[in-house]
Amino acid sequence: MMSTDNGRALCGPPQAEGLVRERLLRRIDPVLSARLGVVVAPHGTGKTTLLAHWAARRQARLVWHRVDPADAQPERLMAGLARSVAALVRSPEPCSTAELASLAEADGRPLFIVLDDVHLIVGTAAETELERLLLLCPPNVHLVVAGRLVPSFNLARPEFSTVVLVAGEDLRFRADEAHALLQDVHGLRIDPLRTLDLVRATDGWAAAVHLFHLHAMRCSPVERHRAACDTAAHYAWDHLRRHVLGDLTAHEAELLGVASMLDLVTPRHCDALLGPSGAAEAVLPKLVQRSLLVVDDTEPGLRMPCVLRRYFTDELRKSMDSTRYAALRGRAVALLEYDGFLANALRLLATDGRWAEARQLLARSGAEAFVPGACAWAELLPPGLVGTDPWFALAEARRLYDDGQLARAHAVACRALALADDAECTAIATELRSRSSAWGSISEGPLPGGGAGAEPPLRAATRGSPAVVARSLCADSPEEDLLAAGVASVLAGDRRTALPPLRRCAELLDKDRPAALAAQLVLALFETEEICTAPDTTAAEIEAVQRHAWLAGLSWLARLADGMLAILSGSTAGEEIADAVARDCERRGDAWGAALLHSVALLACVSSGVPEREGYRALAAEFRALGADVLASWALSRAASPLRADAVASAAEMLDKPFVGARPTLCDTRLDSTDRKSAAGCLRGRASEGSGIPSLAVTCFGGLTVHLDGALVDLTAVRPRARTVLRLLVLNAGRPVHREQLASTLWADLDEQRAQHNLQVSISALRHVLDLQGTGDGRRAILRQDDSYVLIVGPGSWSDLAEFDRLLQEADRYHRRRAPARAVAALQSAVDLYTDDVFPEEGPAEWVLVTRDRYRLRAARAAGALARTSWSLGQEQQAVGAAARSVEINPWSDESWRLLIALLRDSGEVAEAERTRRRYCDMLASLGIDSGTGPGGGEDRDHVRPA
Repeated sequence: MMSTDNGRALCGPPQAEGLVRERLLRRIDPVLSARLGVVVAPHGTGKTTLLAHWAARRQARLVWHRVDPADAQPERLMAGLARSVAALVRSPEPCSTAELASLAEADGRPLFIVLDDVHLIVGTAAETELERLLLLCPPNVHLVVAGRLVPSFNLARPEFSTVVLVAGEDLRFRADEAHALLQDVHGLRIDPLRTLDLVRATDGWAAAVHLFHLHAMRCSPVERHRAACDTAAHYAWDHLRRHVLGDLTAHEAELLGVASMLDLVTPRHCDALLGPSGAAEAVLPKLVQRSLLVVDDTEPGLRMPCVLRRYFTDELRKSMDSTRYAALRGRAVALLEYDGFLANALRLLATDGRWAEARQLLARSGAEAFVPGACAWAELLPPGLVGTDPWFALAEARRLYDDGQLARAHAVACRALALADDAECTAIATELRSRSSAWGSISEGPLPGGGAGAEPPLRAATRGSPAVVARSLCADSPEEDLLAAGVASVLAGDRRTALPPLRRCAELLDKDRPAALAAQLVLALFETEEICTAPDTTAAEIEAVQRHAWLAGLSWLARLADGMLAILSGSTAGEEIADAVARDCERRGDAWGAALLHSVALLACVSSGVPEREGYRALAAEFRALGADVLASWALSRAASPLRADAVASAAEMLDKPFVGARPTLCDTRLDSTDRKSAAGCLRGRASEGSGIPSLAVTCFGGLTVHLDGALVDLTAVRPRARTVLRLLVLNAGRPVHREQLASTLWADLDEQRAQHNLQVSISALRHVLDLQGTGDGRRAILRQDDSYVLIVGPGSWSDLAEFDRLLQEADRYHRRRAPARAVAALQSAVDLYTDDVFPEEGPAEWVLVTRDRYRLRAARAAGALARTSWSLGQEQQAVGAAARSVEINPWSDESWRLLIALLRDSGEVAEAERTRRRYCDMLASLGIDSGTGPGGGEDRDHVRPA
């Protein structure tokens, strides 16, 4: 074999054509320092093209060998490699594998051996000899193999400690890559959204994208558009028959036909539909090995690629008469319903137009059929059924909500509510209507029927004070609050605090898939310091979210991930795709999707010719329209120049918003054991009965009072600083407070030794007052734990802060159970409990401001929720009084003022409503805000009317 002047063998890699995908070249580059690289993927995914591009780009000393079936004989394979290596290094051909290894070591320079189509020798003696060659070769020799199967090398050997692997999922064309291929390489003009449709329909399969190009070159622009929208990808079917499915057995083809009906393919389902032969258990692994089925990485089962599924669905229909076909589909529906795969069963019924059976299934299944992502099939519903049947209207509302079309979802949910003739249907419709209202631009206040905390904490974090939201959710947040806790911390700029709850939430795919995928998307963007720090890793994580969201029926999240992935590509094609996705969001009415995509585009410095500052101002307007004042303020702050403070000031105004959220009770905290045996039990939680720990009752609203075992404690004899120490311990009841924190808070002007001395004196004075006998007989309420002090919560202890939290949680629970009267009672008790600020006697002390503000905002929100709930029950006077109390508690809340004005108008108190409106305008004027955009008439009335 001859060689070129630069030492490369003439019979080297094939000519590199098509689109060079830089991200994949970077995936292979680590082989420069590893011994082995493996590219394993199905037929037609671009393995050879990728390696050809890599070889051409890196200009390394390289031997390329394309394996053929005859190479299964080890002598033939080794002889071919020997000729290539000898020609490359200009040496005589070696006669054995050992000599070939020695020849490769000749000058010590790196040598790459690339074997294409290596699946043809997997499991043969030639593969064993190839592994032996690699083990004999020195570290300067690197082997790269490509094929449809992973070589059966013993990868546990230390020589293979680092293996570079590129799999089929990596090779899939992303939308921006397919768009660049069609436009820049093939000169084919196509709408970016149609490219996105093409990638979804083909799973980014390189062969199908190429076949579409060949088909589209013969088409008019209209036909090209139609072909791109062809979800069945008919242009690829002939290729499938000839090159992918030609050697299938009849049983395998039959099995794949049955599997095409299933979203998740399992041996049990296949056997149940084909007959109890048990054959599926043996056949399915072979089909997986050939990539005709792929392992689902979120659920136990297999999935069929889109193109294959459409093909076998058509083949199944044509292979039997209509009666047998209908009977088989009917058995599949019954089986899927029995096993709880309702979305799959409903899609089969919808595809066949069996609407009566679909309605019966919906009515039987109830709420289980309307979980997030379960109603994507509703896109097939005839409009007439949506307009006349409550269950079908409900399915369409769920689909629209999962697609981000909140206004339309709200309208259709209202329609379902009006048509509903069933209690469960009414409850589901009410919930959907409320959710779409909470996140949309339509405002109905809290969920219908009111209720404390009715607004989701995550939504509240976008409206105002995300730091308050984050703090109100305890560090050990329940699973349903993890996403809210993490995102609220992100919005507050506390990335470190955000990561733990987001990571926990991201692991809950089997419990709360929408939240888990959303958490994964947030982590992909914010787990590193900057979005573009690790673009390949970030993009891979976003791509995984996109794939899972699309399979789960969460099209709003999949579309958002599509746009983000295109933005992060940094290419012109990516910008076009991202811009098209954003416009598609706007066209659909998915305002959140559009705004979030514009945010990521600006953060990644991908703007469509709009100056960055103007882009952020436009973004602020988008978020303001959504009621997301926190995000609007962030955008305004980004738009502000260093010499202008007006935008930053307006951002600060927006951030001053109230929030109602859950806070853990003081008595729930568990503590580590202490070295004091007498306190060990109580430091692990609540003190047990008979422990000798006194029972405390403390109030914080309106000032500190302490009752010890029922008797009021006189604190007037205690110095003011000691009383402040007690207030700090009360706020952290049951939790240790480090002595340095106490000392630095109260005696910051003293040196450490004097500050610690003063603290010890104060603790001693407090113990003397709080100890029943004052003799230190073990009935102390304040104990030392290492370098911390803790206020022990004994049996029967009570705190007004903890009781306030409990009442709000109880009201929220009653609301969810559709018990508004009980929710009103709990809310009224909570509002009555809030007599004044937390510890007003401490003045503007910094240590109490955060807690004081949090409870003030929560109390105002609770009073507003009480007003709305009372109004829904026809209790107009109580509703107006609660709204007035909300304004009294927080006179800076626009929401409270607008609610009070609207309730006064609706109750007929026109004069009082006008007087209140003027007071509101005066408050705005005192802040320098134009009152021309103050509350109007009709819009506010709609916000509080009962459903």
